[in-house]
Amino acid sequence: MKALYQKIRTLNGKNYGLYKSLADKPWDFGDFVLDFLHVQGDPFAPASRVVVRAKLSALGYAPEWGSDFEHRLALSDFLYRRLGRLVQERYPGKDAAVVFNTAGPEMLVRNSLWIDNGELRACLQVRLPGEGRKIQAEEAAEILTMVLPDLVSAGLYCDKAALPALQDYYRVLAERKAILAELDARGLCAFVPDGAVLPRASGLSEAPLEGAVKFEAPEELAVTLNACGREIRGMGIPKGITVITGGAFHGKSTLLQALIRAVFPHVPGDGREGIVVDETALRVGVEDGRSVRGTDLSMFVRDLPGGISTKDFNTLSASGSTSEAANLLEAMEAGARTFFIDEDSSAVNFLIRDVRVRKLLGDEREPLIPLTDRIRELATAGMSFVLVAGACGDYLDIADNIIVMANYRAECAKFNGAEAVPAAAPSAPAGMPTTRPFAAYMQPLQKSVRPASAVERQVKVKLSGDFLLQIGFLVADTSRLVTLVDKQQRLGAGFMMLNMLQNAASNSEGEAGVAGESVAAVAQKLCDSIRNVGFRNLPQGMSREMSLPRAVDIACVAFRLR
Repeated sequence: MKALYQKIRTLNGKNYGLYKSLADKPWDFGDFVLDFLHVQGDPFAPASRVVVRAKLSALGYAPEWGSDFEHRLALSDFLYRRLGRLVQERYPGKDAAVVFNTAGPEMLVRNSLWIDNGELRACLQVRLPGEGRKIQAEEAAEILTMVLPDLVSAGLYCDKAALPALQDYYRVLAERKAILAELDARGLCAFVPDGAVLPRASGLSEAPLEGAVKFEAPEELAVTLNACGREIRGMGIPKGITVITGGAFHGKSTLLQALIRAVFPHVPGDGREGIVVDETALRVGVEDGRSVRGTDLSMFVRDLPGGISTKDFNTLSASGSTSEAANLLEAMEAGARTFFIDEDSSAVNFLIRDVRVRKLLGDEREPLIPLTDRIRELATAGMSFVLVAGACGDYLDIADNIIVMANYRAECAKFNGAEAVPAAAPSAPAGMPTTRPFAAYMQPLQKSVRPASAVERQVKVKLSGDFLLQIGFLVADTSRLVTLVDKQQRLGAGFMMLNMLQNAASNSEGEAGVAGESVAAVAQKLCDSIRNVGFRNLPQGMSREMSLPRAVDIACVAFRLR
């Protein structure tokens, strides 16, 4: 710390660009080391980014907190939130000297705070002070040698009084892991525990609604699961076809939304932390105007007028029904096995076809094949569907199980149990998507993966607005990928896609390795690597704040690139 202070003092009044000399080496603070990942070019540029590195033992934590994924995620997420609250309380406002983002209710792998090999790394943004183009050394020294160590001391060191809360974070993750293992054995695709709080405070808040009706499983669907020595009762949703119905404003979409968000673990106190679903689950809905490239739609769309085949379908602006068909088929290709569908966000002619229209047009004049005609084949092949249907009554006849929501209480109107669907899929129906080789699918995009100008050395990844992801000259609209829960996850998907795209060219020769694997398989390998060591091995992986999406979400981003 003394060496850094002395170095900063020598820069007083000098050209602002000399701040970059602080990145020449790491700075030793005793228990931790400070590194500069990025130094801003002027006082008005995006803030500098620094990383604090410390051994868990130096911070007072037992070795078990670095031993496995659940312990590492629990500790890193807990400390991320504690440090974020501390920075917000002490340094509020847009022009604060130190910036550290807050988090939603999901517990995620984040590059801003992660643990591997017994070492904690925390990345913060620091605005280095300057008067015009001159360095203000006194203010900079105060931020880097007083403010930062104070934040590290209060936010990252072990606090015995906080250990029970930290243990709750680990308990949520350990129980979730145990329940996930039980789901498949029990023939279930989802589990909602008794006592869960599903409604949110408002449409703009992720906080639980105070005084909300707590969830209670209907007797027919009630199961008791053993998780880490504790018996937990709740509603088990069997694999197959489940319909959630009920009157408007009675909680059916609230239940579906809670299931969708449960693809990631939630923090204690969120109300939804005990909900567990198949980790490959995706929401499928309409996506007017999305691009589709080389997707086989023949399961849901017959050849078009003029003899146009739908086995290798391409469009820059898909219609509602075509986009939803592509979303479902590409989700299967990405590895999803459970699908959430809400009729309110679906194309009616994709979900159903009225018997009178069917009789009038016949199949020869209607290329669209509704989901009602295919869903049983897909369920027999091992796919599970959870649909909200308040008006599409056709699904009530098809469903294996029907849940009625009345005043936010679940009732069971039809029950066939988990045995309704064979454990092993006997055969795949005609038109099931096949996995496209990674390199072959990515190679046509290579020419667009380049810097935006001749003076830039790196391909930029950025978000335009909240949802339009840009990778060089490629774009993907991620607005309907609701399991990408925040901007940091979308940026994470973007940087991981950039890594995959850059590797596509170098691995395109030969059949082994990346070249012959599917998009989903390559994405899964990258995700597994980051779960172990964080983003540090990913090029540019520490330069921006990002969090880890699922492999199935990354594959769906790849299918939307144009």
